[in-house]
Amino acid sequence: MASKLIMAIGLDYSGDENTPKKQPGSVKANLQALYSSTPIRDIGKNKDKAIIELGDYDETENLIINIYNYSEAINNSASKEKILHFYIVLMAYDSEEEAESAASIINLLNSVMEQKLEKTQTYPVQIYITEDVYRGLIPDHQDLYHSAVEVAGNVMHQRFAQDAQRCFVISPIGEENSDIRKHADYIFERYIKPACETTPFRAVRGEMMRGNRVIPELMEALQSDPMIVVYLGNPKWGWNPNVMYELGIREAHAAPYVIIKDSTSNGKPYNLPFDLKDSRIVDVSEQEEDNPEHILLKIRTIRERIQDRTSDSQWDCLHPNATIDMKLGDTNRGASRYVEASKDLEALFEMKEIVGRDLLSVTEHLMKKMPITQRTPFIDEQNKLIFQLLFPAGDPKDIRANATVPFVFQQHQTLQGRAFLPIIVRYYFNKLTSVLRLKVLYIDVTSATKLNERGYYICALTGDEVIKFNDSDNTKNQQAG
Repeated sequence: MASKLIMAIGLDYSGDENTPKKQPGSVKANLQALYSSTPIRDIGKNKDKAIIELGDYDETENLIINIYNYSEAINNSASKEKILHFYIVLMAYDSEEEAESAASIINLLNSVMEQKLEKTQTYPVQIYITEDVYRGLIPDHQDLYHSAVEVAGNVMHQRFAQDAQRCFVISPIGEENSDIRKHADYIFERYIKPACETTPFRAVRGEMMRGNRVIPELMEALQSDPMIVVYLGNPKWGWNPNVMYELGIREAHAAPYVIIKDSTSNGKPYNLPFDLKDSRIVDVSEQEEDNPEHILLKIRTIRERIQDRTSDSQWDCLHPNATIDMKLGDTNRGASRYVEASKDLEALFEMKEIVGRDLLSVTEHLMKKMPITQRTPFIDEQNKLIFQLLFPAGDPKDIRANATVPFVFQQHQTLQGRAFLPIIVRYYFNKLTSVLRLKVLYIDVTSATKLNERGYYICALTGDEVIKFNDSDNTKNQQAG
């Protein structure tokens, strides 16, 4: 890959057709506070496109994160009239062909902006990189991008949405450039990563995981990731103990996974370890496959297994509910996330694709629907309940983390004026990963909710009152006994 990169950025607005058309302004005006290392060259009559020259991908990644944060800040503002979208294309930059490179990347940007993908409304930052840029990235950056697609005759890789759910991949790794490593890379790129396309998942291998504490991160993935794909490797190299150990942990948590194995070893059939013989396993060719139809068939099979196992793990629920992983002590905004959500929770929250979203963004969304006087008491009580779970006063078995402050919808298309109480029905704190997992049930408590003297609503579902029976009731019970 060339030593420098060039980025093209385009801006556009979308929203209600009845809202007057609004010009997004120049890229430079929007981003000059985010990037000052090199000049931002505005392009076009409205200056709604621009080119930025970058030194390396680390610098590029920092700029992309800043753009994500900037987009979220302005699109979540109360004064927004339309959603501002960022379209970004990144390619290798040849300084000796500056004019040609600039023209090429602007043409690619125009093609990307013309596509107007359906999910643009939900995800206002769309990022594409060329194949040569992708191939030059280290693995933990490659995992941020989809498999290759064609855009205007060019092979491109689109970046995953920020809230894409992680699908952890268990696989032999081996030494750099070893046969084990090369074959594992081949299986990942040829089968697993494409199979995750059109699913909610982003495939991530162990060496791609971010975080300084590798073991805690690994344990968190094995216990909490909504899907795991296991490539067993080939017995001619010996069964990898790490793969078997990690698969065992996943199995112990009764969490969904899909297994892939080579169909033969040195061209001959072989037996699986006893405990895996009855598993539904997808066989792939031991050698690199050159038949496109065979490859696509295996990809579809793996994808179907992923989708089947995902649906198998979903319970039918009578009330809206969710599973939330809270990463304690982590200041990263996206560290705490919704890892499960019932289908009716999206209707309750009026928010699509809750699974994978960070806790803070969902909470901020709910706050906007509540009376101002309700917001602080609700947040304060939720924080207090979490503290009680982590630091119980007395016997942990006697914990009574009972919520009394519901979220009340002042704004809602169908549930305006109704109150819902989040009830923690199960919890588990993993000390190794510092993750508190909560199972939360959302109950309609409108009939038991009242305005208190402090000006916010409380629910009377819990308290110290008891039912008092009169003497005649006690006499009748004794006679019946």
